[in-house]
Amino acid sequence: MPDWRVSLQQHHEGYITVEEFVENRERLQKNRTNGEVTVLSGPAREGLALLQGLRLCGNCGHALTVRYRGNGGICPAYQCNLLRREGLATRSCMVHRCDLLDGVIAQEMLKALQPAELELALAALHELESRDQSILRQWQMRLERAEYEVALAERRYQEVDPANRLVASTLERRWNDALIHLDDLKKEAAEFQRQEAHVATPEQKAKVLALARDLPRLWQAPTTQSKDRKRMLRLLIKDITVDKPANQKQLLVHIRWQGGACSDVSVQLPPNIADRVRYPAAVVDQVRDLTRYLPDTEIADQLNRERLASAKGLPYTVKIIQWIRCRYRIPPAELKRPEELTVRQVAARFGTSDQVVYYWIGHGIIRSRRINSGTPHWITLSDTDKQKLREWVRESRRIQPASSISLEESAL
Repeated sequence: MPDWRVSLQQHHEGYITVEEFVENRERLQKNRTNGEVTVLSGPAREGLALLQGLRLCGNCGHALTVRYRGNGGICPAYQCNLLRREGLATRSCMVHRCDLLDGVIAQEMLKALQPAELELALAALHELESRDQSILRQWQMRLERAEYEVALAERRYQEVDPANRLVASTLERRWNDALIHLDDLKKEAAEFQRQEAHVATPEQKAKVLALARDLPRLWQAPTTQSKDRKRMLRLLIKDITVDKPANQKQLLVHIRWQGGACSDVSVQLPPNIADRVRYPAAVVDQVRDLTRYLPDTEIADQLNRERLASAKGLPYTVKIIQWIRCRYRIPPAELKRPEELTVRQVAARFGTSDQVVYYWIGHGIIRSRRINSGTPHWITLSDTDKQKLREWVRESRRIQPASSISLEESAL
């Protein structure tokens, strides 16, 4: 249309008016999905993603697309993969589920349309109208002053003697300047009148407030389709810019409303599976403190008595405590007394194998201490026990020294 050399409107009767033709062209341009000028485009469709066609990426500035997954597209997700598709990046700018953000934006929209908020907005418009009326009065006074200057210049020009050409030309020039100044003031006043605020009538205000009370019920009604919800959002929201800071589990949302106002919202992202099963630092520190003087079984019992649940919501067990100690490199409790010996130490002292020591323990020849069935034996030997075990090893024909056993095994 800007390249038209001739435009003869109303030359003949058309099927549609010129205004309808221009509106249809604008709608077709907005509905393009491959437009070079418009970043956000496309009509409201039937998908479940409410912010389709409204979102911008805070990283690259391009529009986010919708990817429908699941059976019948019941799990939509927003993603920005333009840079990866063009070979300019190795990964997408952002990908996240739609339900994380759609509910937050819907709440912001309903909050903006609450009756109290609308009453404040209408009161602000009323104040703007009062201010515009006072400014319009000043414009009228300036126009009256300019019209008086024009009339005065015209009267002076009419009263001058035609023989005084120099005076007449000067007065004529002043008259023309006054007319130009008056014309400029009229254009500025007309432009101001087009931009002045207009407050709704009491009837219109009552209808708006009634709509605000019915809108939440209409929005949450199961009969309201996703396409209708998207159209409601587009009537209020111009675009939404989303940014995801690095190494942070949150989205920074910048909403730009149709009236020009802006608002910021922070949305917390849910943790991934690794973060969900990761134990918090408080639990790890508690296990580390309890390990100093309690075995794994009693640590699990202690945490269960405090009604604490594991990362998966289950009661604590010995395996869970052992996994926590292994993951965070927590050594087990040193519960052995200084005078106690292990099975291997006793076997090395008397030159036997570990099986012989276990035989002595099982038949009550020596005394041992165990906290539970999963812990090792700790043996306390008196002088009498030491003498008795030396005689046992020396007189026994079935006990072979540990050195000979190791030699036979190496030979085999």
